[in-house]
Amino acid sequence: MNAIKFNSKFLLILMAFGIVAAGIAGCTNKTTSPSAAATATVTRTSTSVAVSSATRTITRTISPTATTTVTATITPTFTVTMTSTTTTNQLAVVLGSSANFAVLSSSAITDVPSSAVTGNVGLYPGLRAAIGITIPEVTGNIYAADDAPPVPANLLQAETDAQNAYLDATSSSRGTPVLISGDQNGITLAPGLYESGTSIEISPGGILYLDGKGDANAVFIIRSATSITTSSTSSVVLEGSAQAKNVFWVAGSSVTLGTYSVMKGTVIASTSISILTGANLQGRALLQGPSAAQVSLDTDTIVLP
Repeated sequence: MNAIKFNSKFLLILMAFGIVAAGIAGCTNKTTSPSAAATATVTRTSTSVAVSSATRTITRTISPTATTTVTATITPTFTVTMTSTTTTNQLAVVLGSSANFAVLSSSAITDVPSSAVTGNVGLYPGLRAAIGITIPEVTGNIYAADDAPPVPANLLQAETDAQNAYLDATSSSRGTPVLISGDQNGITLAPGLYESGTSIEISPGGILYLDGKGDANAVFIIRSATSITTSSTSSVVLEGSAQAKNVFWVAGSSVTLGTYSVMKGTVIASTSISILTGANLQGRALLQGPSAAQVSLDTDTIVLP
């Protein structure tokens, strides 16, 4: 009998404890007011190649009695394409009266006939006897230092303008050039200023692309401290509205255009220009400076741009 009474009391106590626990649980599950809510801070940091880190803080209501801080670091992967750019947009090289000549030389102009030159041909201070190209090969006029006035004075001015054009193209005021060197086969250049401390060449059968990016006035200045050589059957191809009249090649010594090669632009050299068999130049061949020698032609086609 006593055992039965004890068990009944114990059961009553357990039942009372269950009611209290349920009440507490009910209070805990009630919706809390915003003023009583605690906050959790989630911090996400993104890191990418060559991009400054970014941090975002998110605040979220969790419960009225607890604050939780979660920090997650996310490192995404980016693919970055690097594009080389040239110096600021270049102005065209000022050619002065030398722009009137398809061929302008100092001591001599040699030719293996028959070449076809569209534009004037000039020689100064060399004399007419040193001009190998003939009148039928030239759509234009042939001038020499021993012609009647005012031809000699005009030729002197053209030679002076060619020298000034060289100085203009190589002036430091044009800014810092993009450095190039060696074989340019398969390369595409955007408008701008380019320079090599050594030689520039295009290998046999190679192609150099000049892309005007849709701008018909885009200027390309490509200069070498020494020589420029286009090998046999190589080509300079103009794209994106680029024009030969806005392309300038400047060599500290000589320029050689290989057999059956195709060149676009005005060529300004300091010692000699050799245009080999069957080459095609849409531009000018201009010699400048006191050490300038001769322009050599060999069944070539030259058209003033």
